[in-house]
Amino acid sequence: MFRDRKNTRAFKKVQETVADGEIVCGTYSDNGDPLYFTAPREATEDEIRDRAFAARNGRPLSQTERHLLELAEGQRTNAGS
Repeated sequence: MFRDRKNTRAFKKVQETVADGEIVCGTYSDNGDPLYFTAPREATEDEIRDRAFAARNGRPLSQTERHLLELAEGQRTNAGS
C-alpha cells in the first residue's frame, strides 16, 4: 500500500511537469522502484528506450553500449526470420 502511494505520487509529480505535446513514460530502477520521465508525443520507441536508460542510469547510452544493443537487436531480427 505504501509502495502504491509512493508510485502514485511519483507519477503525479512528473505529470504536473508535462508540456503540451509530451507524454509520461515509465521504467523501473534496478531495485524495482518506478521511474517516470517525459518524452515528446511523437518520440520513437528507440528514443523512449534511450530516455528510460538515462532515467535508470543517470547518463545516456555510450557508443559501445549502443553498438552492443544494435548487435543484439540484429540477432533478434535474424532469429525471427
